[in-house]
Amino acid sequence: MPEISARTEELDKCVNCGLCQSVCPTYLTSGNEGKTARGKITVMKEMIDGNIEPSSSILDMFNDCLSCYACQTICPAGVKTERLWTAARQDISSQVKSPLLIKYAIRIVLGNRFLLNFLTRILGVMFGFDRSDHRAADISDKFLFPFRGAPYLRSVNGVFKAKGDRRGKVGVLIGCTCNTFTPWVLDAQIKLLVAVGWDVILSKSQVCCGAPAINNGEWSTAKKLAIKNISIFLDLGVDYITSPDATCVSVLANDYKELFLSDEMMLPKVQELSKLIVNPDELIRASLEDGQLSFGNTPFAVTIHDSCHETHLEPKSNWRDILYRIAELKIVEMKNSDHCCGFGGSFAFRFPKEADKITQQKLENSRKTGVRQILVGSPGCLIKIQSSVKLDSEQDIEVRHVTELLADIIN
Repeated sequence: MPEISARTEELDKCVNCGLCQSVCPTYLTSGNEGKTARGKITVMKEMIDGNIEPSSSILDMFNDCLSCYACQTICPAGVKTERLWTAARQDISSQVKSPLLIKYAIRIVLGNRFLLNFLTRILGVMFGFDRSDHRAADISDKFLFPFRGAPYLRSVNGVFKAKGDRRGKVGVLIGCTCNTFTPWVLDAQIKLLVAVGWDVILSKSQVCCGAPAINNGEWSTAKKLAIKNISIFLDLGVDYITSPDATCVSVLANDYKELFLSDEMMLPKVQELSKLIVNPDELIRASLEDGQLSFGNTPFAVTIHDSCHETHLEPKSNWRDILYRIAELKIVEMKNSDHCCGFGGSFAFRFPKEADKITQQKLENSRKTGVRQILVGSPGCLIKIQSSVKLDSEQDIEVRHVTELLADIIN
């Protein structure tokens, strides 16, 4: 178990207090102790000590986890579970059989940019939706099809020039979700960044950040993708690197360090890259403070779902700091706004019933606010919550990425 063994300092921090139970989405829906951080850490220790052998059932236990990392935030001992769950999946996957469809989809399709783009185009033509119909992006039928015209990078101009006083250059990792399913989210972010003085650079050679491969124990594919992105973004000569997807930001800032933990050649490059990574709200907030950006009045109310990777992992986002400065915008907080929405990447497809239960709880908390618009910070959250909204014809709730709202009301 080489990856787990390299991170035993995190395992040793756990004091078995059980506070992770109170925030673990899968535990709260099942009551299964093995799904908590405490339960998984106990299993990892037993595997290292040789008391239990890796098995498909243990792999299922780690896969049945949203990787929301709320357990990390609440842990009084400071266990960085972000360093543990993906490492465990990697070690266990190397010794037991994992689902072949997922394994080969990651290796053959995700790991090949040209094949992935080709299949995306074909599916977009055959089954795609009009990108102007934002609510068409959903997984309510357990399938998620690209928009017609996908991928976004196929037709986009690679450079967007700043307006007004120029601050510098920012590279954007689009992320597979925006590139394939929610391009309007990227449009909104580009509009905002350009408006506050940033030249926005979109390299057409960029690839998936590697999150699906990392989370499914396919680190060899993830490393190939990471090496490609590291080379591309360091060569851009930008001041910062960001993404409209909080998951991609977290992968660039944190997961790449874990992938190359023992690689003396790559680790310095990864560390150099991580210093450039910011969430988009940080770039936007700076322009508000110096008066370069302002918003019009918005006499309506919203509630906020705090997307996991911008809430529980560094760098964290603080969209509220921006939203509270908007005249007449009323923010009504929902209960447990920082609890996961149930997406978790492949989790929503592997465990759809469990994922739907978690999403329904999120919607119930939203309904109690009496507000009809939910703002999110990740396109994956947008798709999952919107999918559940569409299944209930009586719900008149709009789900939007926070950058969509900001782009609409910018002066």
